Amino acid sequence: MLVTLSGFILNYVVTPASVHDIKVIYELLEGCKQSVILGDLGYLSSELKKDLEQQGYHLWTPFRQNMAGAEEHNNWKVMTMRRTIETRFSELCRLFDIEHTLARSLAGLQLRIEEIILAHNLRYFEMN
Repeated sequence: MLVTLSGFILNYVVTPASVHDIKVIYELLEGCKQSVILGDLGYLSSELKKDLEQQGYHLWTPFRQNMAGAEEHNNWKVMTMRRTIETRFSELCRLFDIEHTLARSLAGLQLRIEEIILAHNLRYFEMN
């Protein structure tokens, strides 16, 4: 899911759990005008970072705790911003029960997810 720092959901991609995050990042970033991207550990890849830099993006991912320089790199201010997306996932589950859509088809699932994201984003505008 691609979310602004203020919490507006820009884009999402649904994949089976077996698909690695790196395989769908280009689809997720399609049409994205943000140049700085904060990712989670699923996007930790020097090759991916270099490739995205060539496309005009700056990808920041936290280091694993056992990596050299992790304490300095994993700045608490940036980690706080990173938490924004986790909060959106929690809200989608808590407020809209996105994990239990009761969809009977792939098209029904996609429609339900888009309805939930629309409702979330409308709620976002109401609050801001």
